Amino acid sequence: MKIALKEIKPGFGLGNLKFGMTRAEVKLMLGEPSFIDKYSHSDSSDDLTESWEYDELKLSLSFDEEDDWKLIMISIYSNFYELKGKSLIGLDSENLQNELEEMKFGNLTLEDCSDFDGQDQEVIEIDEKSINFWINDGVLDEIQWSPFFIDDDRIKWPE
Repeated sequence: MKIALKEIKPGFGLGNLKFGMTRAEVKLMLGEPSFIDKYSHSDSSDDLTESWEYDELKLSLSFDEEDDWKLIMISIYSNFYELKGKSLIGLDSENLQNELEEMKFGNLTLEDCSDFDGQDQEVIEIDEKSINFWINDGVLDEIQWSPFFIDDDRIKWPE
């Protein structure tokens, strides 16, 4: 793993990878992704998102068309990555909540996202940090975050 990508930086990015970078800039830094998926969250044709998977880095990046294809979301799923010097992937829900409270990371909202076919899934959201912690079967397996927002429509891109 690239040591320059180790630190999760809410609102900014991951290590020296920062929100607002273009796809070309990301490709220069990380190389070709393992897989690219393009999809829409709505029926609109101008609401496309492109998701890049980097299997070796255990990292996923999203670029939105409405934001000129800039990097808008990062997801990690490896205990290599750290938030405030702590590796969180693999913690159970209770220990994760304790760690986040110890970090004074903000107000936590815990939501049960379990579905009807038996998957036990929760998400801890911290809105003021634009970050989500996905817990499957009682264990944190993904952290997902985006840049901060000025209001509902405007993004505060890092400088």
